[in-house]
This record gives sequence, C-alpha cells and structure tokens, in this order.
Amino acid sequence: MRHITLALLFTAMTTAAVAETAITPDMRTDVALTLYADGFGLIKDRRTVSLTQGANTLAFEGVSAKMTPSSALVRAGSGLRVLEQNFEFDLISPKNLLRRSVGKTVRVIRSHPTTGEDRSETAQVLAAEQGVVLRIGDRIETGVPGRLVLDTIPTGLRAQPTLLLEVDSAKTQTRPIELSYLTEGLGWRAEYAAEIAADGKTLDLSAWASLSNNTGTAFSGAQVQLVSGEVRRERETRQMAFKGRVAMMAEAAPAPMAQETVGDMHLYSLPRAVTLKNRQTKQVALLSAANVPVSRAYFQERWISERGPQIKPATPVIFRPQVHLKIDNTQQNGLGVSLPAGLVRVYERDGRGKIQFAGEQSIGHVAADEKLSLALGKAIDIGITYEQTAFTTEVLPKRTFEAAFTISVTNAKSDPVVVRLAEKFNGGASILSESIPHTEFSGKAAVWAIEIPAHGESKLTYRVRVSKPR
Repeated sequence: MRHITLALLFTAMTTAAVAETAITPDMRTDVALTLYADGFGLIKDRRTVSLTQGANTLAFEGVSAKMTPSSALVRAGSGLRVLEQNFEFDLISPKNLLRRSVGKTVRVIRSHPTTGEDRSETAQVLAAEQGVVLRIGDRIETGVPGRLVLDTIPTGLRAQPTLLLEVDSAKTQTRPIELSYLTEGLGWRAEYAAEIAADGKTLDLSAWASLSNNTGTAFSGAQVQLVSGEVRRERETRQMAFKGRVAMMAEAAPAPMAQETVGDMHLYSLPRAVTLKNRQTKQVALLSAANVPVSRAYFQERWISERGPQIKPATPVIFRPQVHLKIDNTQQNGLGVSLPAGLVRVYERDGRGKIQFAGEQSIGHVAADEKLSLALGKAIDIGITYEQTAFTTEVLPKRTFEAAFTISVTNAKSDPVVVRLAEKFNGGASILSESIPHTEFSGKAAVWAIEIPAHGESKLTYRVRVSKPR
C-alpha cells in the first residue's frame, strides 16, 4: 500500500482535476480590492479559463477563507451560464485528515526505540473530534501511538479554499471569468502624524492608510480602493477565527490618492498596484499637508450641585485644564478634504530640536470645511482653583438654591493664554451676577473665556440661582 507522500498528494489532485477544471491563482489576469474600515472587503478576481462545450465543473482556487458564500457573483458574459456554486473551505490538515477518516482503516507505524525498525499495524479510526480514538486489533487506544498513515486523501478536503462552479458553456472556448465576493479579514484604518512647528502656530499633517489582510490568501498586484464611511451590513453568523502574527510593512505612495464621493461614502484609490500578503499589515501614504495653521485652546469644566455651604480647604485643590489643538479643515489651510476616521498622534520638538510625543486621540470622519479638535492631555503650567463664597436656600422656592463662586486661574507660561471655563448645573440656572461676561449659556451650563497674562493670574466671580428638577 502506498504512503501519503508529496507524490501521492499531486496524484490525488491530478485525479480530481479529471472531473473538474482548476482555475488557479496564477491564471489571474486582474484583481481589485475594495477595503472597508469595518473589517471586510470586496474582492474582484478576474481569471482566464478554458471550457468545453456543455457542462463544466470549475474549481476557483485560492479564494478568501473568510468569504461570504452567498455574496459570490460570477460575471462571464453571454454563452456561459452558472448553474450551481459551492464554497469548500475544509482544508487538508492532520486534524481534518483524521476527522474525515472516522470509520475507516489507517495504518499505525511504530519505530523500535533501539533498532529504529518500523512496525506497521492496521487500525480503525473511531473518533477524532476531541482526541483520537483507535481500534487496533482487539484493543482500544487513545491518542496516536506512533505515526498514522493514510493511503488516500479523504474526499472533500482541499489544499486551499475553493469555490466550485457548475457551469454550462455554449461552445468550446477560452474566456475571462470575474468572481466578485465579500469577505471578512480585509480592512483598513487611517493613522495620522501631526508635527507642530517650533513656534506652535502651524503643523505638518501626514496620513497613512494601514491595510490588513487576514483572509488566508495573498493578493499580488492588486488595485486597491479604500472606503471611508459607514456601510450597513447584516452579518452572517458564520465566523472563522484566524490567529497568527501579523507582518508590518510601510510603503510611501509616489502620488497622492485620488478621492471621490460615491453616494454618501468617500472612496480613495491607490495610485499603483499593491501586493498584500496573507497575515500582513501594510501602510501606504494617504495624504500630506504642510504648514497647516493650528491654535491651542484650554478647557476646564465641572458640575455644580446642591451640597450646602463648602468649607475652604487649607490647601487648595489645583485643577489642570485640558489642552486642545484646533484645526480648520479648509483649502485655505492646505486641507479642505474629507479626513477618514482614525488615530491622530501629535509630536512636538523640544529645546534641542528633538521630536517628542505630545498625545493622541481617535477622531471620527471630518468632512471638508469642518473643524477638527484634538484633546491632548493636561496643561501643567495652568492652574485652576475653585472657592464657594456664598450659599443660601432662604426665601427661595423649594429645590432652589443660590451660590457664589470665585475661580482663580494662574498661568506660568511665558505667553498669555485663554482658558474656557464651563460650569454645568444640575437644573435650570440663571446667572445673577458675573465679573466677566459669559460667552455661552444654555440654561443648564455657562462658559466663560478667561484671558490670563504671561506669568499672571485672573479671577472670575459669579453668582447663580439653580432650580433642581422635580
């Protein structure tokens, strides 16, 4: 009896090819990928195939192991009809070989520990799902007491994921066939790097698209398009896990990506073909803009609730405002394009000119002419303290109180700053008095813009009446 060797594998595949025509990846003439940020993609795979007149079985090999079978769409033009399609992703592996051999006979090869001589026994596979169970002669053994040898490859196993097509050809011909399908395991995300200039007034912004492929197959010389926007999908329940290390590569595109609007989505087309290997993440340049005007804003907010008179602490609690970078996404500022959702990392240079990481934030989609705000962290050179100077509920309706506050803001920077202070109230509020006019008021919140000189201090005092909801 013959062992399963490399030669046997080729023999078995050749035998199967008599009944079906293999359409292998090397017969591919064109492939295009559309990647969506939600972790799926659309594959358009064109290959050339030779057909005989009448019924043909085509094995479209090397498709994604995570394809959505019901999404498969075959375009072949006139003279060819698709009658049936089946997705086969049960691949050759030791586990699958055993699982498909349950109830069948295999051979167990044991090597003598001293002489190294092989001894063969016939065994029947009883189970293989939760460990191997074998009947060898009149005994039952668990596990594999040696090497298992199969004489043939069980029916239904494939070397790679395959879509079987039953087609009817009007004549003997050689023609292109395009297979389109949706698949999990493909995706992309945008990542930005913003480097602030030494004067803090401009920044250089670059965006990279990180393309990921965990489909189980590679795509060589693919035309790639990226979709920015939310696309509704009804997910199939079948999910195939994929584990493994991801390789990372970076490629700078020689030209900016073409951008167009498709319905309510934005589509980015890479300027050249890309090879995306399985289990690989590749970065390509998405866009870049130099000397983009930027401003720095400081923001602090707190909630005001009825807690009665507050005792001034012996040591004041100092709060640090949030730092925000403000960018106008306009053509005048060197942008004016749709910015896909992604992660923005901000860098600044120190006194020695060395670049330092200043913070990061994930952003949503930013349309052209919209404003972009990045929260980076706390400003340690700006201190804010709060003091309640009055509180009363006397001669007021129920669930109503009045309170007065003094807010002190110090600035240790060598430049003046503006800090926006937001006070939020647990109920309807009215400002009775204030030392600085508020810039915003909604009935439940007020905002003041406080200017603080370099190495100086500014104070805001105000009195508020709050009526709590029933």
